[in-house]
Amino acid sequence: MKKIWIPLVALLLFLAACTNDTEETGEQEEIVTPVEVGQVTQGDVSVEKRLYGRATPKQTTPVMTPMAGEVDTIEVANGDEVEEDDVILTIIAAQTGREIEITAPADGIVTNMEASEGGMISNSDPVAIIAKLDELSLQVDVTANDLNLFEKDQEVDVNFSGDEKTSTATVDYVSSLPNNTGLYPVKLTVDNPDYQWKAGMVAVLTLSEKTIEDTLVIPTTALIEEEEESFVYVVEDNDTVSKTTVTVIETQSDVTAIEAELEEGDRVVTSGQLTLSDGSKVSVNEEGSES
Repeated sequence: MKKIWIPLVALLLFLAACTNDTEETGEQEEIVTPVEVGQVTQGDVSVEKRLYGRATPKQTTPVMTPMAGEVDTIEVANGDEVEEDDVILTIIAAQTGREIEITAPADGIVTNMEASEGGMISNSDPVAIIAKLDELSLQVDVTANDLNLFEKDQEVDVNFSGDEKTSTATVDYVSSLPNNTGLYPVKLTVDNPDYQWKAGMVAVLTLSEKTIEDTLVIPTTALIEEEEESFVYVVEDNDTVSKTTVTVIETQSDVTAIEAELEEGDRVVTSGQLTLSDGSKVSVNEEGSES
């Protein structure tokens, strides 16, 4: 029986030694974190301001009848494009019994047409509205502090809700007096040749509020803010990172202007940094890096 126990004890001691070696090896293995990087640059940062307005037709013209009568024929429908003097409808005048053609007073799109054949219309209310939609009018109401961002004939970048395309609006009017809400109306015009934007849409104006010149610039995604500290992780030549404190001058959606002990061309971690600490080992994903 004693002969059986001796080999068994030896086997258990051997397995325990192997386990300890494995644990020690695991403890010594470095954790390498995959990251993406961007570069520190030196340059100017334009600080943008976004203001919101609503689009309206540049011009609307009512279609009036010279006298009341019964609608005989209707030649157009809401949404139709007409030219000046196109026939909109014909009526039989109530007073004379004569047929009268009612024509478009301007070029544009027919809107607010509610007449029906056989129905009666009066000469005191518009039969329809002709809206000029190849140009849209925009109005934004701004604070006194933002008033100096605008001047007459200035061109401003504009986007409409749900559309990534950027167009250009021209400032027509800057009010020097506030309205009853205490804000100052600013009116602009934007071309709309294909009627791609509709009256009532929200317009987003993007203006340059100020420019920070000759500053260090990092991708905003590289910036980490914890409590009252702002910092980035800089990738060193040995593929470790150093935690570097920065002072934020101005943050925009894509880039941030900073002051820091960094140089143009330094690589900062833009993705994967949340699990890092000072001295962590990293592997750079070249597809995500910026040159």
